[in-house]
Amino acid sequence: MQYNKIVQGQLIVGANYEYEFLTDPIYGTRSIPNINRERTNNTATSVFLNYGMTEKFSLTLLVPFRSVTNEKILFRGQNDDQYNGGKYTRHASGLGDIVVMFNYALPHLSPLPSVLVSAGVKLANASIDATDKYGKRFSDNLQIGSGSVDPVLALSMSQHFHKLLFSAEAFTRISLRENIYGYKYGNELHGILSADYPGDMFYGGLRFNYLLVTRDHYQYGKITRERGGTWFYVAPKLGIKVLDDLDFDISIPMAIYQNVNESQLTSSYQIQINTVYHLTF
Repeated sequence: MQYNKIVQGQLIVGANYEYEFLTDPIYGTRSIPNINRERTNNTATSVFLNYGMTEKFSLTLLVPFRSVTNEKILFRGQNDDQYNGGKYTRHASGLGDIVVMFNYALPHLSPLPSVLVSAGVKLANASIDATDKYGKRFSDNLQIGSGSVDPVLALSMSQHFHKLLFSAEAFTRISLRENIYGYKYGNELHGILSADYPGDMFYGGLRFNYLLVTRDHYQYGKITRERGGTWFYVAPKLGIKVLDDLDFDISIPMAIYQNVNESQLTSSYQIQINTVYHLTF
């Protein structure tokens, strides 16, 4: 949905790769020691399809493939299944929760920004049953799925100003229910502001991200500690037009503010790689 414009009969095919390495623990806003040398690798490779059914309506499908690996060094007696301590690894991978969205482009009145309204649903197709090497199911926040069907709402707008394109987006995922194990994820609210220079061959920009995650709950109502918080990121982006209808870009989100509930691992670094192809029938 380039520049919030829907083109009837156009199929947009995209692929996105995201990698996040978490190894820096903080409590609230301050750094704390990582006594277990814990680290988590999050990887998501997603296929994105968007088809313009009319000049106003389009349908979006997002299919993610996720991999989560958590490692830490246990002290003697810290885990009953591995009483002598040592390296302890939990890993889950596979098809993630699929997202389906319907998009509507509001009538564009120049010189006002173009506006796109989206509503859809995140499915509960991904596995939530991964176990460690001892056969015990590990924590929900390391599973690749949520086990809950949740609505997703979004509003985005964009406006050209001289040679720059300014855009803003807000979207939220609302958690409606617990999964089969009684775990309910917190709601998410994302806010994005970006400025891009759409050059003929090379393009680039700068994006600011805001993320608010509310508390998770378990056992049908108990508050989960060490989950949720507030984050601000800044992400420079550089891209290239490989062909007239084929784009490729890379961005590196960097946290400039983090305020988490209790103690949590936070990102040491992230990287996002995208490619998009526009095909008109």
